[in-house]
Amino acid sequence: MRQDMTSILKADSITKTFDKEKVINGITLDIGENTFNVLLGPSGSGKSTLLNILSGLLKPTTGTVFHKGKEITVMSEEELADWKRLYTGNIFQNYLLLNNLNVRENIEIGINKHVEALDFHQLTEILEIDDLMDKFPAHLSGGQQQRVAIARAVIKRPDILYCDEATGSLDESNSKKVVSLLHSLQKAFGITVIFVTHNLQIAETADRIITIKDGRIHQDRHQANPIQAEEMVWGSI
Repeated sequence: MRQDMTSILKADSITKTFDKEKVINGITLDIGENTFNVLLGPSGSGKSTLLNILSGLLKPTTGTVFHKGKEITVMSEEELADWKRLYTGNIFQNYLLLNNLNVRENIEIGINKHVEALDFHQLTEILEIDDLMDKFPAHLSGGQQQRVAIARAVIKRPDILYCDEATGSLDESNSKKVVSLLHSLQKAFGITVIFVTHNLQIAETADRIITIKDGRIHQDRHQANPIQAEEMVWGSI
């Protein structure tokens, strides 16, 4: 870890085995506070499994994960649920909006009464969905639905936002928009972002690119001058 980086999340000697196959093989890393991090790799590399372990959705077979010095890998299901509710937000490839609720109601689901919510208008304005509040998911484009899902995940002020192939269902234009807006949110609200992708151009917008190959960290690169999302030329590894 760089000396000038304050760690918010630490994984130590993480392994994960499914049916005797080791999918994650001894990964140790620190994630810096208020940074945009990409886990990069092809399908089957283990990057989504690693993300699920870091976010508490999966228990590692061996190893530990700490959030601000507190070990989450030994938490009970109830303790882990409380931790996720207080400190984490998740965005997936599928938007998971409730079709019977309008945009405002879908976002409000994410509000945690134990945490001061972000300013609703500021958040929806940054995400360019402030004029969609009364619309229902069926009347939104894929890009708009994903931005609503992002608002729902971020409204509660999470420490860490976990994004698993968040642009996987979007075209190039909407993908660039979503990545750009995630960077804007990260900077505006001091959120740590961990973004899983196979797309090299998305990775090049990050502060840090952690390349995963065969369940191991193949390369770990910090970037002083990442490219802007608007400058991305589409491609993948």
